[in-house]
Amino acid sequence: MCKVLIFGCIAAVILMTAAYGAPLKKTKLSTAQKENFLDFYTPNDKQECNHTTLACFLKELKVLKQDVEEEDKQLVINIEKNLEDFMDPDFSNPTCKKCEANEKKKFPEFHQEMTRFLQSMQKEIV
Repeated sequence: MCKVLIFGCIAAVILMTAAYGAPLKKTKLSTAQKENFLDFYTPNDKQECNHTTLACFLKELKVLKQDVEEEDKQLVINIEKNLEDFMDPDFSNPTCKKCEANEKKKFPEFHQEMTRFLQSMQKEIV
């Protein structure tokens, strides 16, 4: 079950990337243009902070959802739903960085880090 969810998340992230590559309307700023203005806190913590890292990615996806065009919102919502299944609301580790303590990066780097994180989680489960 966990493998399916992780593969689903990775697939959704790839679809989101494809959506970001093609501007949908010429009259508005395209999503690709917007990503140059948006910065996302991008965690890169190691294994002991997986839950905190996941929570940070989810928090930043909520920011992304507010800034994407209507056509792309469902992709972000799907990713959120899949990742929320892995959340442990009782997890707390005071040695893990808060989301806001992470470096801010543009969407392509944020996406790359999130993909790496999900792939590392997948390896742990397998």
